[in-house]
Amino acid sequence: MNFSVREAVRQELEQRRSRARIQQAERVEEIARKIPQVIDLRKELALTSVRLSKLVLTGGGKLEENLEKLRAANLQMQAMERELLRKGGYPEDYLELHYTCPRCQDSGFTGGKPCACYRQLEREWLLKRLGESAALELRDFDSFRLGYYDQQPDPSAGGVSPREHMGQVYRYCVQYAENFSGTGKGLFFCGPTGLGKTHLSLAIAKRVIERGYDVLYGSAQGFLSAVEEERFRRERSQQTMQQMVEADLLILDDLGAEFSTAFGQSAIYELLNTRRKPLILSSNLTTQELQDKYGQRVVSRLFAQCVYLRFLGKDIRQQLG
Repeated sequence: MNFSVREAVRQELEQRRSRARIQQAERVEEIARKIPQVIDLRKELALTSVRLSKLVLTGGGKLEENLEKLRAANLQMQAMERELLRKGGYPEDYLELHYTCPRCQDSGFTGGKPCACYRQLEREWLLKRLGESAALELRDFDSFRLGYYDQQPDPSAGGVSPREHMGQVYRYCVQYAENFSGTGKGLFFCGPTGLGKTHLSLAIAKRVIERGYDVLYGSAQGFLSAVEEERFRRERSQQTMQQMVEADLLILDDLGAEFSTAFGQSAIYELLNTRRKPLILSSNLTTQELQDKYGQRVVSRLFAQCVYLRFLGKDIRQQLG
């Protein structure tokens, strides 16, 4: 799980707990004004632990008998409190803490494991971050339109039309997202700009997040700049590279658009060599251009780890005007 998302979830849970305590205090103030007898009873009940300690310390032959009397008195006061609340038109549990998630009481964990509410918050924050980091509005598979691709056969694709070819690419991406397990090969989207590479990357990311996985999405240039800045500042850090290595699915958009530097080449190779989980890369460069930019060992590693998907057609954005 990405650190920023983990921290956002922690803060949200903390806010929920704080909100529950504030709302409870407001309800107590309301009942103190309208049914003060209820508050008197709660004060008496709050003294139970003190009375219990005194009984245990004093002991005596009637300890069991006195403990039973204390228990009976407590039950009677609790019943009186519930009755007063009912008669006042309030639920019996009106003065209790009301958590957003009763299972974990907004702690995020039950039995030492993440609660369902924690996982849901993770998904919500990941989708929010995905929408903020994407160059386009958040896309999904349903909004992908094959009608923008030409039906005329393309000799460079073995006589298959761009529409037929991209239909195969689309279906492969859908199956990839539906069957994603955090293991296996990644994807390499290659082709000119405006052919849907970012759209399908976002669609896969959205579906994988919905299925409960951690997705880190961004431009190759943005991530490499962050890695370089962390490496060479006074307090060295590898937080960005660690996030890129650990995310269930890493998506780097527009590989090759960044400035060509020895550090960038080294960082890309380090990422490919270190990461053991799937990643999706997209690039407008040809295989030869990638090899000229990053070298043979980077391209070899890339093709060993990813399924190559070529994008065909004419720039959709130009068709849209």
